[in-house]
Amino acid sequence: SGSGFALMEEAVGLSGMTETPVVIYVAQRPGPAVGLPTRTAQEDLNLTLYSGPGEFARIIFAPGNFQDAFKISHMAFNLADKYQIPVFILSDQYLGECFYNIPSFDLSTVELEGYIVKTSKNYRRYQLTPNDISPRGIPGYGDGLVVVDSDEHDEEGHITENLKIRTKMVDKRFNKKMKLIKKETIKPELIGGDKYEILVLGWGSTYGTIKEACEKLGSDRISFLHFNQVYPIHPETRNYLEKAEKTIIFENNASAQFANLIKTETGFEIEQKVLKYDGMPFSVEEVLKTLKSIGGL
Repeated sequence: SGSGFALMEEAVGLSGMTETPVVIYVAQRPGPAVGLPTRTAQEDLNLTLYSGPGEFARIIFAPGNFQDAFKISHMAFNLADKYQIPVFILSDQYLGECFYNIPSFDLSTVELEGYIVKTSKNYRRYQLTPNDISPRGIPGYGDGLVVVDSDEHDEEGHITENLKIRTKMVDKRFNKKMKLIKKETIKPELIGGDKYEILVLGWGSTYGTIKEACEKLGSDRISFLHFNQVYPIHPETRNYLEKAEKTIIFENNASAQFANLIKTETGFEIEQKVLKYDGMPFSVEEVLKTLKSIGGL
């Protein structure tokens, strides 16, 4: 839960500094503290986004249905290993308690990508490389000595306060990795035509509800843009937003956390923010009523 994660947040910074891959699943619920442990919310995006001191790369996913959850979980482990970073998967009670029949998953495309290298005698754990990713060795696999330090370190892994090395290591862990990660960001799913006047946005478990409401409206004027990945945001996001005459986002939190993140990353201010934070998910009827009222449909 978000409450449980908050107790162990220190390990996120350790992952960032030591470049140790980890996948962290956070089941969001209304907070703060214990909050409403039996209810649902989307209140922990900021918690995961800003967890851990300092600056380092991370990825945050928020699957909207079971199929996406399966695909994204597999992707999360591969990306964590590839970039040696923490990767978050956000869900909530609503997604966890949904149930419906789906076909068996196609496992033929599921592949575990291996990134651990066999070390040589002159191995350096935090080597500065042309592709900006240090080769990751583990103790006992090869002839090299694997040195890991939670303090700032040099290429070999030994503690340092050298200012030039510090700058190079921050660039490697944060700036350069984020440039690579952004190239693999999941594109948001556009449901409806691309000649919309009204664009509805959602992330995570609001997928099914908003999709059904938009389908019930049956209007070519409205389309739905859903995000399975909420950080980093796909570079084409602003293009979708600028095409719309009116933008509306639905979130289960009190401060429009994802809308604010979109503004921070793209500079675009979403016009209408529909926020629900009483511990219950949006219903199709609520979304329909809101869209009819705000959108004039």
